Amino acid sequence: MPQRGHDAGSFSGWQDQTVRQVEADGTPVLLVREGDTVHAVAATCPHAGGPLAQGVYHAGRIICPWHKATFCVRTGALLEPPAVDGLQRFAARVENDRILLSAPAQAPEAPAAADSRCFAIIGGGGAGALAAQTLREEGFAGRIVILDRENRVPYDRTLLSKYVLSGQQGGEKSPLQAQSFYRRLGIERLTAEVTRLDAAERRITCADGRVLRYDAAFVATGGAPKRPSLPGADGPDVFLLRNRADAEAILARAERSERAVVLGASFIGMEVAASLRERGLDITVVAQQQAPFEKQLGARIGGVFTRLHERHGVAFRFGQEAAAIEDGGTVVLASGERLEADFVVIGFGIRPVTDFLHGVDRNQDGSLTVDASLRVADGLFAGGDVARFPLRGDGPPIRVEHWRVAEQHGRVAALAMLGRAVRYEAVPVFWTIQYLKRLDTIGHAEDWDDVVVHGDLEKPEFIAYYVKDGHVAAAVALDRDQDAAALVALFTMRQAWTPEALGSRPASVLGAIRDYSRPQVA
Repeated sequence: MPQRGHDAGSFSGWQDQTVRQVEADGTPVLLVREGDTVHAVAATCPHAGGPLAQGVYHAGRIICPWHKATFCVRTGALLEPPAVDGLQRFAARVENDRILLSAPAQAPEAPAAADSRCFAIIGGGGAGALAAQTLREEGFAGRIVILDRENRVPYDRTLLSKYVLSGQQGGEKSPLQAQSFYRRLGIERLTAEVTRLDAAERRITCADGRVLRYDAAFVATGGAPKRPSLPGADGPDVFLLRNRADAEAILARAERSERAVVLGASFIGMEVAASLRERGLDITVVAQQQAPFEKQLGARIGGVFTRLHERHGVAFRFGQEAAAIEDGGTVVLASGERLEADFVVIGFGIRPVTDFLHGVDRNQDGSLTVDASLRVADGLFAGGDVARFPLRGDGPPIRVEHWRVAEQHGRVAALAMLGRAVRYEAVPVFWTIQYLKRLDTIGHAEDWDDVVVHGDLEKPEFIAYYVKDGHVAAAVALDRDQDAAALVALFTMRQAWTPEALGSRPASVLGAIRDYSRPQVA
C-alpha cells in the first residue's frame, strides 16, 4: 500500500455500527465504523473463503455467514472457530473526510520465559490441534506433544463425508496448519497408539513401549464408529468412515461400483449418501426411524432431507433394519427384502475412545464428565466427542459430536491447562451440507414442545425454532446464512427468546439491538 495510505472512500454519510467492503491494491478489506473510529480487517474468512461483509457485525465482532467463525474487528483475532487463523489487520485513519488504509507496524514478539513443563495432547483432530496452537499463541514455552494414531498433520475431518467422497472441492482449509507450522512452533507430533494413561501418576504409555510423563494432559481422542453385531458386518464389502484412510477405501470401491447401501440416516450417513449419489452411484438408505435426523430435529424437519435426497434419486427404507450383509454387499432386511449392492457404508454413530484411561470414572457410554473448564481431574482435561460438559457452562451435562464445539474445547482446555480461569459457555453450532444445501443448527434441544417454522419447507428455505416451555432452545436454518449468523449472536446473549421475539428475520432483530454488552476481544 502507498506510504500515505490507500484511499478507501469517504467517511461522511456512513452509518455508525455498520460494515463496508472495499478493495485495497486488489485485496478485499472489511471496514467497520465504531463511532469516529474505523477498523479494517481482511474481508474473506480464512476457513473457507466466506464473504464477511455478508455476515453479521455486532458489538465488536464479525460472524462469518457460512460456518460462523467469529473475529474481533479491532484486532482481527480469531474468537470462535471453525477458522484456525485470525484476519489480517490494516491501520485505518480518517483525514479530510477520507478513509486511509496502510499496513500496520508489526509488534515485536516478546521472548517466552523458560518453562520445564510438558503438556500432552492425545488425539490430533480439531480439538487437539487447536489446543496445541492456542498454548503457543498464549505464550507457553514448555514442551507440547501431540500423540495420534494417524501419521498426518491435523486435517478437517468434516470434509471426508461432505466433499472427499463426492469428488467435489470444498473451500475449507485442510490441513488445519502445514507441517512447517508445527515445526516452527516447536510442537512435537508423535504417531503412537496410547494404551494407558494413569491419571494419578500423570504417565502415558504407548503400544510401542514409549512412556511420557506430563504436567497436564488433554484427552481429545474422538470416537470410533460403531459396527453392528449382525452377520457379515465385518466383511470386506462393508465400510465405516472416520478418517482419511476410511474415505480412501470407500472411494477405491466406489470407483468400480454402481450400487451402495447406507445403513443409518445419521448426519454422517446422509452426507455419505449425498456424496456417493453425486458420484453417480445408485443409493439406498436403510434406517429404523421415519426420517433422517429424526431424533435430533424431528420428523418434520428430517422430512425436508428425505425429499431433497429423493429428488436426487436416493431410495429409502424407513422403519427397517438390516438382518445380515452377504458377501458382495447385498443387504438382507429383517422384513426379508434383499437390497442388491456392491458395498455397504455403516453410519450408526460413534463411541468415545477412552478405554485407555485409568484412575478416572467413565460414563456408561464411555464419555468423560468434565466441569465448565473441561477438567476431568487434577491435571487432566478432555474435550470434543469424549467430553460430557455442562451446557453453556452451568446447564445440564451434554455430549455433542460437533466439529466446531471440539475446536472450541481445544481452545478453552489450553487456557485451563495454563491455569487461566476460563469456562466453556459457547452456544453449540453445527452444520451439514448435502447437495450444496447447508443446514445450520444453533443451540441444543433434546426435547421440545413445538417447532415454529418461518419459510418454505418444500423449496427448501426456512428457519425453524425448537420451543420448550415457551422459549427457543435451539434453531435450524437452511439457506438463511445471515439469519443463522444472527441467531448465534442472539443466543450468545443468554436471553430467554420467544419465537415471536425472534420472528422470521432474526438478523433484523439483532440489528435493532444497540446496548448488548461488549464481547471478548483480543
